[in-house]
Amino acid sequence: MASALNTLWTQAHPAVCSLTFSAGGTRISSGTGFKVGKRLITNNHVVQVPGATHVTLRFVGTDGYTDAASKVVTVAELEAKLLDGDPEAGWDFGIYDLSWPEFSQIPSLALAPSTTAAIGDPIAFLGFQFENPNLAIHSGILASRFVQAGVKYLQLDASVNQGNSGGPLIDPSNSLVVGIITRKATGLTKQFDQLLASFDQDIQALAGAQSIISVGPIDPIAALEVSQEQMKRVSLEIRRSANVGIGYAYELDKVRASTALA
Repeated sequence: MASALNTLWTQAHPAVCSLTFSAGGTRISSGTGFKVGKRLITNNHVVQVPGATHVTLRFVGTDGYTDAASKVVTVAELEAKLLDGDPEAGWDFGIYDLSWPEFSQIPSLALAPSTTAAIGDPIAFLGFQFENPNLAIHSGILASRFVQAGVKYLQLDASVNQGNSGGPLIDPSNSLVVGIITRKATGLTKQFDQLLASFDQDIQALAGAQSIISVGPIDPIAALEVSQEQMKRVSLEIRRSANVGIGYAYELDKVRASTALA
């Protein structure tokens, strides 16, 4: 007998999309989206990738990793398909026209007419986490709700990871989408922010400094600046990958109200 999550996987996985951004054949970042009607919905911040020139849109089969449909387009082509959206500082969503023939047979998810999930109710979501090519499903509960700067958030007690951004948050009782996964939180988030800020301060100070000694052809100040940049990048990757099972999603008020889905 199939479990509720197995049934949800069967119904939802065909409509979940991987977005992988690259430049010169080198992967830069990736995220998740999902199909509703002939539209692709994702986070705005997922598609804001400096330096990216191309994006691979990809849907998978029942096994979670075999290609069901895919297409590589330029970032400019994807941007031209934008129908509606809101920046990361707001409701952080983008709705794109997905009427390329390659995706005409991809099924669609349905949005819940309203977010009726109560605190403590089970939730589930699908996404391509940690930049892996395989789709994964996670479950948990709706832990809390709150409003910040006019935006409605859903706090999740579930394992949200890097790459899950833009994926559908689903009510497993009816397979309807009730939110868009946006980000995770960790117990070290503030500490990492402070560490990254200190690197920025050090780099800025070093940029204005002048070397008073030299070690052969090596400029000690330049070497320190490079070292700080490297440590900042490593710390940023650790921050992105750390997880203690807390995540957030946006409610669908703005998405439901968009004429792009009419």
